[in-house]
Amino acid sequence: MPALVVFQQRWRIGSDDLVIPGIIEVMLRVGWLGLAVALFVHHETYTSKCSSGSHLLRLFLLVEMVILGTTLVTTMVLVCHSRRGTIMNTAPRRHVPNLILMRVMFGIPEVVWNLIGTVWIMTGKINCEPNTALPVLMNALVIFTWVAIGLIIVGILCLFDPMKRPSRQGLVESGSLGSHYIQLWEKRCRFLCCVRYDENSSEAFRNVADVFASLFEDSDLVASDLASALVLLRLKRKYEEQREESIRKTNLHLPISRSSTASIGALQDEGGLPYQQSPRPEWMKVGSAYHFMKFALASYGWPWFVYGQFCQACCAMWSHLQCCTCCRSAPPYVMQDNCCLCHTAALKAITDLSEESITYVTFHNKIYEVPFFVAIDDETQHVVVAIRGTLSLHDAITDLNVQCTSVDGEGLPQGCMAHKGMVQAAKFVLRRLEETRALTEALAARSGYGLVITGHSLGAGTAVVLAALMRSQYPNLKCFAFSPPGGLCSKEFAVATQSFVMSVVVGDDLVPRLSMNSLHDLRHKIMCVLNTCSQPKYRILAQGCWYMLFGISASSLNSANTVESLSQDRPLLGNCYTYESMDDVRVTFSDGETQRPQVPRHTETPLYPPGRILYCFPSLPEERLDGNSGEWEFVWGEMKEFLQILISPFMLRHHLPHVVLAALKDAAVQASDPC
Repeated sequence: MPALVVFQQRWRIGSDDLVIPGIIEVMLRVGWLGLAVALFVHHETYTSKCSSGSHLLRLFLLVEMVILGTTLVTTMVLVCHSRRGTIMNTAPRRHVPNLILMRVMFGIPEVVWNLIGTVWIMTGKINCEPNTALPVLMNALVIFTWVAIGLIIVGILCLFDPMKRPSRQGLVESGSLGSHYIQLWEKRCRFLCCVRYDENSSEAFRNVADVFASLFEDSDLVASDLASALVLLRLKRKYEEQREESIRKTNLHLPISRSSTASIGALQDEGGLPYQQSPRPEWMKVGSAYHFMKFALASYGWPWFVYGQFCQACCAMWSHLQCCTCCRSAPPYVMQDNCCLCHTAALKAITDLSEESITYVTFHNKIYEVPFFVAIDDETQHVVVAIRGTLSLHDAITDLNVQCTSVDGEGLPQGCMAHKGMVQAAKFVLRRLEETRALTEALAARSGYGLVITGHSLGAGTAVVLAALMRSQYPNLKCFAFSPPGGLCSKEFAVATQSFVMSVVVGDDLVPRLSMNSLHDLRHKIMCVLNTCSQPKYRILAQGCWYMLFGISASSLNSANTVESLSQDRPLLGNCYTYESMDDVRVTFSDGETQRPQVPRHTETPLYPPGRILYCFPSLPEERLDGNSGEWEFVWGEMKEFLQILISPFMLRHHLPHVVLAALKDAAVQASDPC
């Protein structure tokens, strides 16, 4: 922090990111130099063994050793300068750009000289007898040289940032930085996704680019800065958890809120969220959630089914496979499955549904168009619509279209807003249901059966919006949303869904806490911990790697106190965000500009998770879980408990569908309530 600028170009690293790569290069160059010295010693010992080019080999090795030694010393000096200061204090590293220029100056003759030496060796101008070690050492030196040079070139290409930042003065006067960022992120998204251009994809990419631009346009952080901040936030949260645990030991009546997060820069105003005081509908049971989570898992097809249990899953799917359907007609209810109908086979294996119970399955997938299936569940006497979650880049683009759009459903209060990508996906599913009449025919075949709409992740958000759109036609429908996105419903919409949506959140899951507001809040926390941290970046990253391998020690937790919160007296530096409330955001630029009010884009309408929320959390530390019963507990939570992102090693793992299924299975046994 900030990004390194050399040759009048901005790079994706900071001036303190050269410590670990520099140490690796020093080690490589020591081996490189050792190989050159060994070759020189052998040459001087067996000079007569070279039939031609002995003087050329001696000249090449002498110059090579001089260049390697000089470059080695320069790299070591660069490492020493790069380790100075802290992440935000760049003054002690002011000589790093000049040292990089010097390093490049030595690199150019190094490449040229190695090219000359390679030509001499490969064309036979340097020729030694094959029964000695000289030819082997020469070939090894050539290979080692060009592999090392190739790695350096690849590293340069990866670290180069094509973005040319306008001046801060130009930003204030014209606001061109935001437009530049949007264009850059749109190009990146198109390159990564390789999606065919159409009206939907064009709009989606612009929206996604706008989202990324709103998060990054006013900061100059590089990837290693973010990684360091996450390590510090994790330390802070772990410290506060242990402090709460010690307080609870002295006061047994004090509950521990597993939904709490580190207090660094926390939002002081929760937006006046209403508490869920009305009675909970009787059908919202843990056992029912566990049962219908199987349908949500089945909507993914075979990928998640075989994850972690390959042999067992393949055996379970074997009897349902129908090979070579590309050469013969597939069942009429299956749309766009693969050649052996692997997705449909996994669906049947997970849910134990018969052929007659599945009325429609589609695995068609594009931006805003998600796979889903319609099935008859005779066990609970419901027709189930299960919508797949994120499993492709198309789905990811749908997820990232977080702008708000209105939800116009009969019976919904005015002002209901929701995640745009999921509203579009819900409308697609609704159109397909109307066109195919799959749902109507299934309900007609089972008179008196109810309707359940379910899904996980993206599928959960789509299911909630679809349920709201269909509720006027099916007033008694039920929706089970597993790990739904936190940035899904406006406050009015979230309250309206409490009568027909049961949401399930597991542990430290990132997605139900993820919204533009929580992302900007996290961004604020990141800036604060970086401002208050007194350790160099390389040490923080090394500690983070150690924690991943061996866990966080008590001494490390004590050092977490150095990450100070906003409640302490020490003032933060000027370049961090201060959230006084959701409606009042002040931004202070790092170069001393005057403050100006600014509400981050896409945060004008705060979004929340939907419905009544069942929160499942591990009763033991995650590392002590071994799959036995009684390891998960559950409570009914409030929306306000899921407004901030928890930094945890399990924030992604707890989102996986098989983890959600395992947690619900354990919770259902404890609850002992049938479907």
